[in-house]
Amino acid sequence: MSNEWATRQTLLQRAKNPDDYQAWEEFVSYYKQFIQVLIYKLRFSGADTDDLTQMILLSLWKDLEKYDKEKASFRNWMGAVIRNTTMNYYRKQANQAKRDASEMNSYLDSTPQSELDLMIEKEWKSYICELAFKKMESLFSGNAIEVFELSMKGMTTDAIAEQLNLKKDSVYVLKNRVKKKFMEEVRALVSQLEY
Repeated sequence: MSNEWATRQTLLQRAKNPDDYQAWEEFVSYYKQFIQVLIYKLRFSGADTDDLTQMILLSLWKDLEKYDKEKASFRNWMGAVIRNTTMNYYRKQANQAKRDASEMNSYLDSTPQSELDLMIEKEWKSYICELAFKKMESLFSGNAIEVFELSMKGMTTDAIAEQLNLKKDSVYVLKNRVKKKFMEEVRALVSQLEY
């Protein structure tokens, strides 16, 4: 695990301290994009997305000290805060603007909790992989990243070697080197971001 991750392992613990602004900024930098993806997946869109994101972050900040990892994983707890804040925000906006909220209410009310949880789980895994891949792009260059991307798309070692004009052994080494580091970063991110 890199030093960067070692120094951030206690991010959630640090972010619970309302006086640790640096920890909170770090928290926001990691989770804001994930929150916005979930807002979109919950079929909420429009000019108020930034307001809703800020409300969710505020809810997380207020409730973070109450989070108990013995009761729920951080991902599930955060997903519930996002879902509940989104539902409450949309209903409040619908009432204030006297808009018809039946479609959104119907979607949220009719979607079983398990489906929402599965969607959150899927998006979380995708988000973690995205963060890890960005890290790979900063650690590797040239053919290494391209070999890894092609292998992730299902191309065979032979096909990658032919397409990139590399030896088969080189493709194998590059692919495994990046894959090993990628898995280390995924584990580090999960350890750091899931508490």
